[in-house]
Amino acid sequence: MNYIMRGFVDLKYSVVIGAVLYAFLFLLLYALKKRKKLSLKYIAELALCIYGVFLMRLVGIFSLQFSLNGIMSYNLIPFVGSSFVPVLLNFLLFVPYGFLLPLVFTSCRWNWKKILCVGALTSLTVEILQMFGGRYAEIDDFLINTFGTLAGYLFYTCLRNFRENRKKAVCSFIALAVSLGICFSGIYFVGDHSEQLPEGFSAVQDNISELRIYYKGENQTVSINSDIYNYFTTQMSNCGGHLLDVRSSLDGEVMNDTDCFIEIRFDNPQTISFHNAEDFSISNADRVMYNSTTNILYWGCSDYQYYVDYMKLDVELEEHKADILAQYQGLQEMIIQYFE
Repeated sequence: MNYIMRGFVDLKYSVVIGAVLYAFLFLLLYALKKRKKLSLKYIAELALCIYGVFLMRLVGIFSLQFSLNGIMSYNLIPFVGSSFVPVLLNFLLFVPYGFLLPLVFTSCRWNWKKILCVGALTSLTVEILQMFGGRYAEIDDFLINTFGTLAGYLFYTCLRNFRENRKKAVCSFIALAVSLGICFSGIYFVGDHSEQLPEGFSAVQDNISELRIYYKGENQTVSINSDIYNYFTTQMSNCGGHLLDVRSSLDGEVMNDTDCFIEIRFDNPQTISFHNAEDFSISNADRVMYNSTTNILYWGCSDYQYYVDYMKLDVELEEHKADILAQYQGLQEMIIQYFE
């Protein structure tokens, strides 16, 4: 459910940014005399602009850390063990794309083949960017996103043809609904129906009482819906291959006035576990602090008693240490930008 709530937050952000971006483009085209009178088509253009910002934000394009030599994670086996809800949400995410394209670009003489190619190319681009940007690329997403674009276009044609031939439009709509039902029934049959429990900091974020960032002696309160917190939780959960050796001896003060920190306080002591690290968990912690400059995570109850170094890697990841460090610096850069 957390990704649904995050989607609503991203949508509100995208409406503002998309509207401002479209206003700028509209005024530019008006100055160039490409816009002479008001048209309902402009509403579709605005919707496509907002949708574009929302799509890029939701798939993480704005926060990717690109590297040609880093670790590339991908899956080429479709739908085996897939969770049904994420598959359905990915499908719904691309339906507006196929619906809005023919409304905005009316001169392209769209057909299902063209829309299928555009949807496939867009989805492939997203997956490639994610693969080289430190995220997980899946063939499931490519297929479902492409299919969602096609479904959006077919829904558009049903509505467009409703005036001319209602019987044909209704039959087309029924055929589309039956086809979708069959496809998703198959995906549900081969999918993973086990309960997907939240892990890491996402599992305990309802118990967060305070969330602060620190830099050069200054501090600011941030929201659990902020990009900084989302980046932090993702970074902490991607701990597979890290040698998370818990230490209890702290030399000196945890905080200083030169490094970047993010601190989380809880209403009561929490236990935090991570799917990617079965032998590591944070126990009895009412506070957690992460030094994003040195990549050390501290925690404790009433004070900081324990820590782990996130830059201690196993042999397989050690050769990619420079790329991992470059990705981790993204959080530090976000905190610094917040204070500028």
